[in-house]
Amino acid sequence: MTRIKRHSFVILPTIAFLLLGWAWAFASPPGSSADEGFHMSTIWCAWGPSESCEASTIPDTVMVPDRVANASCFAQQGFSDASCIYERTDWLVEAGTVDGSSRSYPPVFHKVMRAFVGPNVNQSVLFMRMFNVALAGALLALALAVSKPAVRRAVALSWMVCLVPMGIFFIASVNPSGWAITGGGLFWAFFYTLLVEPSYKTPRAIAAIIGACLCAVVALGARADSAIVIVISMVASGVVAWPHLRERVNRLWLGLLVIPIVIVAALFNVGRYLHADLRFPAGNPEFDQPNALLKMLLELPSFLAGIIGGQSPLWSQRASTNDSELPGFSWPGFSYGVGALDVQNPEISGLLVLACVAGVIFLGFRSYSARKILAVALIFGALIAQIIITRALAGFQPEGSLQPRYVFALVLVGVGFSALVFPRSLSPVNRGQALLIVAALTIADAASLMATIGRFTYGQAHSWTGISAQPGWWWSVGPSPLALTIIGSAAGLVWLLAMARIAVTAGKKRPVLTPS
Repeated sequence: MTRIKRHSFVILPTIAFLLLGWAWAFASPPGSSADEGFHMSTIWCAWGPSESCEASTIPDTVMVPDRVANASCFAQQGFSDASCIYERTDWLVEAGTVDGSSRSYPPVFHKVMRAFVGPNVNQSVLFMRMFNVALAGALLALALAVSKPAVRRAVALSWMVCLVPMGIFFIASVNPSGWAITGGGLFWAFFYTLLVEPSYKTPRAIAAIIGACLCAVVALGARADSAIVIVISMVASGVVAWPHLRERVNRLWLGLLVIPIVIVAALFNVGRYLHADLRFPAGNPEFDQPNALLKMLLELPSFLAGIIGGQSPLWSQRASTNDSELPGFSWPGFSYGVGALDVQNPEISGLLVLACVAGVIFLGFRSYSARKILAVALIFGALIAQIIITRALAGFQPEGSLQPRYVFALVLVGVGFSALVFPRSLSPVNRGQALLIVAALTIADAASLMATIGRFTYGQAHSWTGISAQPGWWWSVGPSPLALTIIGSAAGLVWLLAMARIAVTAGKKRPVLTPS
């Protein structure tokens, strides 16, 4: 009973997180996240042929309900609402899946989601989304309960400033990137806790082992490129925890865990990172086309801001309507948007979130060491290297796009390590700073939720603040768009306050966020 009471501080943020995530689950229709129609088809066929999945005569395709195969009919139609899904039927039509010869995703995510498939597509998708939110909430609660105060504060700060809109949109979706964000973004907290525990036999160490294994399975079972996040998290944790490892040399065997992680990654689409065919176009000064790598790096800060909700700037290093036709042209390949690439996040949201993230990183370095600087540099260096390699593999040409969800988990880890301060009683933020962050994020998060709801209910030609108008699309069950906005915003405020309290009071005998 005493142990339960000691960890009761996670109850309120967990409940608030569930309400916030479930509000975002209702904020968009089935097929709204990037490639979600593609993943839905794979989910419906993850257990083989059934009434809702039949074999097709065309290789790498299956027959699934039209509502599943064409769930993303509104994608890239930003000025239109999502009412086109009402025209979809239950007739079986051809659709592609990831189970073919191009198998690029581990099967765990799709097979687990298949358990929620029923005769009603909308209901099935909602159950999947709610489960994914509950999974993320459970792992976050476990990380907060198991971690020591310094890590607990860092996890609380990194998740509260980074989660909305990008992270919560994908966690509350039917897209494997949600699992990659959940598992990849929390693995480091468990692994670091395991490294600094005096014994593997303590309850904290056992819980940390369970949490680390769950996070690794969740992340790697959804996206093989999560191996990059897991490995970098392990190395960064080892760097910061080195004094503990030096005293316990027998723990260095944990480095062997990298081997199965790399094997899992190599079995799927991550092998492309190992290809030597990297191309860096030199540009063409005669036509005012800069070096491809230089052009990308100059525009990289705007993309990094886009990972946490910023939008594509109206400027670039070199832009013209006919650039793509000029010799030496290169395409940075950055994508923006909240989950779905045609959902524009309001600038007030992106700017406030960016300010809060920058503030947490800045305040986190009130306490630093050479090991912490090295770990943070390693994480963000790996992030930039991944971006460069990904673009170079495509020769900086428009062959796909680099979307924020690919590297979001690594950003969560980087901000977490930046907010990791010592000693035990030292918090990166005080009460006033925490409340200022909560105020800014409450506005930012509510604006993001309203804009996301507005994009699908009215289309982006409609003002995102006009949520009381008659929607062109909405669920047949659940709260109205206006009620959902209120519920989601209120839950977000409670969650932020609860996480801020953890960030300020963890490791202190007296809470300082309560009114005096």
